[in-house]
Amino acid sequence: MEEEKKIYVKGLTFAVVGTIVISFDALLIRLSGTSGIVAVFYRALFTLLSISIIFFSVRKRKSFSILASGGRPMIISGVMWGLSGLGFTLGVQTAGAANTLVLVALTPLFAALSSGVFYKILPSVSTILATCFSIFGIWFMYRSGFGDLDPKGLLFALMAPLFYGSNLSFMRNHRELDRLPLIMIGGLFGSLVALFVSKGNLGMSLASILPLMLLGLVLIPFAQIMISTGTRYISAPETALVNSSETVLGIFYVWLFLGETPNQDFMIGASIVLLAITANSLHQANKKKTEGLHQQ
Repeated sequence: MEEEKKIYVKGLTFAVVGTIVISFDALLIRLSGTSGIVAVFYRALFTLLSISIIFFSVRKRKSFSILASGGRPMIISGVMWGLSGLGFTLGVQTAGAANTLVLVALTPLFAALSSGVFYKILPSVSTILATCFSIFGIWFMYRSGFGDLDPKGLLFALMAPLFYGSNLSFMRNHRELDRLPLIMIGGLFGSLVALFVSKGNLGMSLASILPLMLLGLVLIPFAQIMISTGTRYISAPETALVNSSETVLGIFYVWLFLGETPNQDFMIGASIVLLAITANSLHQANKKKTEGLHQQ
């Protein structure tokens, strides 16, 4: 049936669009001239403000009933959103960008593990193979900078793929949850943790805060809505696999806008990642179509 293929392509489109937009994250943080816990705070705070305005404007009188009915699943997913963002930023600060980006490539594996352990849903062989190639490609991109990790740096760097992958699986199996409150809770949690850790030392210039405003008010909310909506139509490991291209696109944007030319390792690794993701997506779409035809 063509319907199965259309559903898959719909979910894939949501995930791809979200990934393309969220990939501006690294560029805008670079332009802000800040990093670490200060960046965490403003990204999370602006995301909270933006999603809150959208949520209460769109849902109107239903807003509080939606929040009340979401219960524990809504809080769990929201906190995992916040923890994944916190882990990534602190991982870059403590473990280094190369180490963190390589470990973030494990997101599809954590998504698959979570789906298998908690929901008895296993990814397809093609998705597993594409994930392995993607991880290898990202490692190849950063192999010259990938080195030893101390326990603290390893913990922070692993937080991002662990909670992000687990959350994609969680949302996939709680499709009834309104996606807006999940992101809103994630922004609230992230900003409160950053405020506590920074002890209120969050001052920065207007020129530095403007890129973070664009990121938090517009790009992150839009991207997270797209990615979380995608989990309603395609599996968590496949969503996470598509998100792996964020690493490639992020560096491409830095190259495009700041003129920082990537090295040969990046070009080779990026090609491997994009080919793996594209091949798996085409295979899955054709597989859905074939399965539908056999059912007729």
